[in-house]
Amino acid sequence: MRYLRYLALPLIAALVLTSAGCATATSASSLTRLENARTANPSSVAALRALGIAYYKRQRFADARSVLDAARKLDPKDGVTALYAGLSAEALEDYAGAKDAYNTYIQVGKTRSVRNDIRARLVALSRTELHAAAKSAIANEVRIAAEANDPRAVAVLPMTFSGTDQSLAPLSRGMSDLLINDLARAPELRLLERDRVQAMIDEIALSKSGATDAATSLRAGKLVRASKVVQGAITQTGARNLTVNAAIVAVATSQQQGKDVQSSDVLEQIFTIEKNIALGLFNELGVRLSAADRAALEQRPTRSLQAFLAYSNGLVAEDEGRYGDAARFYDQARSIDPGFSAALQKSQSAKSAQQGSQVTAAKVESGLKSSAEGATVDAAERGVSASSSTGVGSTLASAVGDINPSAANSVNTNTGGTTGQQQPQTPPTTRDAAAEKTGTDQPAQKTGQVTIVIRKP
Repeated sequence: MRYLRYLALPLIAALVLTSAGCATATSASSLTRLENARTANPSSVAALRALGIAYYKRQRFADARSVLDAARKLDPKDGVTALYAGLSAEALEDYAGAKDAYNTYIQVGKTRSVRNDIRARLVALSRTELHAAAKSAIANEVRIAAEANDPRAVAVLPMTFSGTDQSLAPLSRGMSDLLINDLARAPELRLLERDRVQAMIDEIALSKSGATDAATSLRAGKLVRASKVVQGAITQTGARNLTVNAAIVAVATSQQQGKDVQSSDVLEQIFTIEKNIALGLFNELGVRLSAADRAALEQRPTRSLQAFLAYSNGLVAEDEGRYGDAARFYDQARSIDPGFSAALQKSQSAKSAQQGSQVTAAKVESGLKSSAEGATVDAAERGVSASSSTGVGSTLASAVGDINPSAANSVNTNTGGTTGQQQPQTPPTTRDAAAEKTGTDQPAQKTGQVTIVIRKP
């Protein structure tokens, strides 16, 4: 008796797989079933979710997004719905919508490996979003030019570098980064993110098929809706001397505001040079610093020129999308100066961006396999509106449990060991506890029903 029951287990599994294969072969009818289920019960989250997944699988991303958004409104805590809404939005290049849906999945999703992949993907997606926003701004340049900008918004543009030692050229990015952090100390100003400004400059340069220049930088300031831009240049004067010039330009008039700000010193005093430039810019902007603000301004992220040069190289690599190189430069800066906290933050971000750039939609979906959420997706592909909390695997386990409680545990392929890793199953060699007590294979009268539907391929 017991032998026959165990023999039935692989047979049931085989029948389920066979029926799944037939359903895949009739994908059109599967989709029709799901559409009919949605029509019959438009308030069913399971029906909407399954139909949305089916649309996504068929690359009908707009349809998938519409249906999945409706499901999300009904159940904001359904992880599978949020995940596929994010995948659909990203396919439609709606990066803000994708980020919103992905963040929801991180909060409510059940599959740990997928949550980790989505976290990394979000970092890489931010850069993609910045460049998409820049392209959109260029396409709508006439309308943007007619709109008023925030009078407090200031964009610090990358400085130019001229000199014989090109290994110092990355300091132009590092100097701008320092100025952004220092000018942001004034509550009267709203400093725009360096990454956003750089993305705009890159897109303008691509559209012109040429290098950036002063006109490009000013145009970028207009497109990021800055009221003022800070332009500057670093000039190497002699082997170990630098001169830095900076000026403020009003975006609306393209006219310089106030006087040039200049500071010169030996290379090793680059941080003193930057502080002098920051103070000069505050003066030209009409910002008066309190004693406390001025004292805070004297803080320096590092006192090592070599660490700062490595950090500046990291900024260049990151701007070019070379996240692995960027992370190595930031780590180098940290090894030179372990107290360089900005380098640590940048290193972590670059590593996440590198990992995220390798997270494709296919990888995300692959991560769902052998999980309860994956069973929900599999059911949708077969035209079934399954509950995300049960899925095909759990339904099979429940059915077998009705027939043979002691054998039901062997159906679960995701218990113990590494999450998502299938464990080998072996039938028990002894009778269950109830059988031991009663001396029979049927300690209690328990009945169950298994309905197996086999569709013709």
